[in-house]
Amino acid sequence: MATLVQWESSGGGGLMLSDNDEIASRGAAFFYVADIEVERERLRSLGIMLGDDIEGDYSRLAQVSDPDGNLLTLATPPRRPFPAA
Repeated sequence: MATLVQWESSGGGGLMLSDNDEIASRGAAFFYVADIEVERERLRSLGIMLGDDIEGDYSRLAQVSDPDGNLLTLATPPRRPFPAA
Protein backbone atom coordinates (compact mmCIF):
# COMPACT_ATOMS: atom_id res chain seq x y z
CA MET A 1 0.00 0.00 0.00
CA ALA A 2 1.43 3.35 -0.99
CA THR A 3 0.20 4.94 2.26
CA LEU A 4 1.84 2.35 4.53
CA VAL A 5 5.30 2.26 6.09
CA GLN A 6 6.24 -0.97 7.84
CA TRP A 7 9.06 -2.17 10.07
CA GLU A 8 9.52 -5.85 10.90
CA SER A 9 11.31 -7.22 13.94
CA SER A 10 13.23 -10.47 13.89
CA GLY A 11 10.67 -12.08 16.21
CA GLY A 12 7.85 -11.85 13.67
CA GLY A 13 6.28 -8.67 15.04
CA GLY A 14 6.42 -5.22 13.62
CA LEU A 15 5.03 -1.73 13.40
CA MET A 16 2.99 -0.21 10.58
CA LEU A 17 2.11 3.46 10.11
CA SER A 18 -0.31 4.84 7.56
CA ASP A 19 -1.71 8.20 6.55
CA ASN A 20 -4.67 6.58 4.77
CA ASP A 21 -7.86 8.24 6.06
CA GLU A 22 -9.61 4.87 6.42
CA ILE A 23 -6.86 3.60 8.73
CA ALA A 24 -5.32 6.69 10.34
CA SER A 25 -8.59 8.23 11.53
CA ARG A 26 -9.04 5.54 14.19
CA GLY A 27 -7.09 2.81 15.92
CA ALA A 28 -6.00 -0.20 13.92
CA ALA A 29 -4.29 -3.46 14.80
CA PHE A 30 -2.85 -6.04 12.44
CA PHE A 31 -2.31 -9.66 13.50
CA TYR A 32 -0.62 -12.49 11.62
CA VAL A 33 -2.45 -15.81 12.01
CA ALA A 34 -1.47 -19.18 10.56
CA ASP A 35 -4.96 -19.92 9.21
CA ILE A 36 -7.67 -17.30 8.78
CA GLU A 37 -10.42 -19.93 8.44
CA VAL A 38 -9.51 -21.47 11.81
CA GLU A 39 -9.58 -18.01 13.40
CA ARG A 40 -12.83 -17.13 11.60
CA GLU A 41 -14.53 -20.19 13.14
CA ARG A 42 -13.03 -19.55 16.58
CA LEU A 43 -14.19 -15.93 16.55
CA ARG A 44 -17.62 -16.89 15.15
CA SER A 45 -18.07 -19.20 18.15
CA LEU A 46 -17.55 -16.10 20.33
CA GLY A 47 -20.09 -14.07 18.35
CA ILE A 48 -17.47 -12.08 16.41
CA MET A 49 -17.98 -12.02 12.64
CA LEU A 50 -15.02 -11.29 10.36
CA GLY A 51 -15.65 -9.60 7.04
CA ASP A 52 -15.03 -11.28 3.69
CA ASP A 53 -11.51 -12.29 2.74
CA ILE A 54 -9.37 -9.67 1.01
CA GLU A 55 -6.54 -10.82 -1.25
CA GLY A 56 -3.61 -8.51 -0.60
CA ASP A 57 -0.32 -8.29 -2.44
CA TYR A 58 1.42 -10.36 0.25
CA SER A 59 -1.28 -11.96 2.42
CA ARG A 60 -4.93 -12.88 2.62
CA LEU A 61 -6.74 -10.59 5.07
CA ALA A 62 -10.00 -10.47 7.02
CA GLN A 63 -11.20 -7.53 9.10
CA VAL A 64 -13.65 -6.61 11.83
CA SER A 65 -14.28 -3.38 13.71
CA ASP A 66 -14.57 -3.39 17.48
CA PRO A 67 -17.44 -1.58 19.24
CA ASP A 68 -15.38 1.66 19.31
CA GLY A 69 -14.76 1.55 15.54
CA ASN A 70 -11.14 0.42 15.70
CA LEU A 71 -10.18 -1.76 12.74
CA LEU A 72 -8.74 -5.20 13.54
CA THR A 73 -7.10 -7.06 10.66
CA LEU A 74 -6.07 -10.72 10.61
CA ALA A 75 -3.54 -11.67 7.93
CA THR A 76 -1.83 -14.82 6.81
CA PRO A 77 1.97 -14.69 6.94
CA PRO A 78 3.45 -12.95 3.87
CA ARG A 79 3.80 -15.16 0.79
CA ARG A 80 7.04 -13.40 -0.14
CA PRO A 81 9.40 -10.93 1.54
CA PHE A 82 8.41 -7.28 1.71
CA PRO A 83 10.55 -4.93 -0.38
CA ALA A 84 13.51 -3.32 1.34
CA ALA A 85 13.01 0.24 2.55
